Amino acid sequence: MTSPLPPIAGLILAGGLSRRMGGGDKALIEVDGQSLLDRVIDRLRPQVGQMILNANGDPDRFASFTLPVVPDVVAGFGGPLVGVLTGLEWLDDHTLDTDWMVSVAADTPLFPEDLVQRLYAAVVEQGADIAVACTDDQPHPVFALWPKRLAAALRAAVVGEDMRKIDAWTARYKVAHIRWQPKPVDPFFNVNTPEDVVRLRLLLDGSFPAEPPLMAETELAVVVERRDGASEWIKESWRPVEVLAEPPAAAQPWLMLRRDDGFEHYLASGVPLRLHRSDLASYRYNLGGAEPRLYVVLRQDADAPTPVRVVLVTAAPDEAQAASESGEDMVDGLPMPAPLRDWVELFCACHPPDEPMRKRKRDTKDAEAAFAGKGGRP
Repeated sequence: MTSPLPPIAGLILAGGLSRRMGGGDKALIEVDGQSLLDRVIDRLRPQVGQMILNANGDPDRFASFTLPVVPDVVAGFGGPLVGVLTGLEWLDDHTLDTDWMVSVAADTPLFPEDLVQRLYAAVVEQGADIAVACTDDQPHPVFALWPKRLAAALRAAVVGEDMRKIDAWTARYKVAHIRWQPKPVDPFFNVNTPEDVVRLRLLLDGSFPAEPPLMAETELAVVVERRDGASEWIKESWRPVEVLAEPPAAAQPWLMLRRDDGFEHYLASGVPLRLHRSDLASYRYNLGGAEPRLYVVLRQDADAPTPVRVVLVTAAPDEAQAASESGEDMVDGLPMPAPLRDWVELFCACHPPDEPMRKRKRDTKDAEAAFAGKGGRP
């Protein structure tokens, strides 16, 4: 039989620094016209009574949410354990009939709709002090049920012992762990990166694939520059200067665009950009930089119908490094056009971030076979 719920307050933790999002308020990021915080409030509201928002800085930026905004009671961005202490002490000061508080994260809008019910039932059934949500054997201590009576003990640990790890403190008490299934959708998926924003959008509109793709392919064009040599020993030099996400319609595979004093520009069309599941870590590293890049590999070939050919365009920095180490090719990194960045990000978002990587073998022959013939498809 389900235990009737006593008054339970809800604490939304929004005190993170959002470093992987480039700073700012992650909770205010909008996905399909609704902020993460709006979504969290909508999901939590039916499960609790009083709601509190733990956030530092100017509280006016959250004025539209009409919630009490409570800054950390211990300075220094101490993390979620300080946030929990803040919520419990606010509860102690402002309520008389509420002895329990559930905490949730402001960047996790898909948490279970039965979160509070199941956490409280576990506390009652197991005689526990605290209840913590889990997926399989992975605890999510930010999603937990806390008794107000432990506020003083938590302050002593945070202030007197400089404790910051939730698990270290909860280990002192009897904790009930309540499990939810992480598939098909992990209910505790949190938005940390721009890729996660894309993943959330896919989950919300039902387009997240049941089986993530092994590879994806699109076509692009590369503007290649030839310059006269600087000395009698260097007759000419070649380099890519721009990647075009949308090649001109019906363009020839190799087309002169411009000729001027000492240089020419050519357009290499029909160049494939392939993404592989095994290179996800490399793509994510690239996307996480200040300016994501595409790496273009050029090769001079006396037997080819063009002076140089584009043998590879890749979004994987380690693949570009391997090509440069061969000594046979010219490798340059160019800014990744926004449509291609979005496309790479979408591919990454279709795969769980903790998915094990299976590195594929690469060598020069493989690259030549995959990209044979004037930069066209195999």
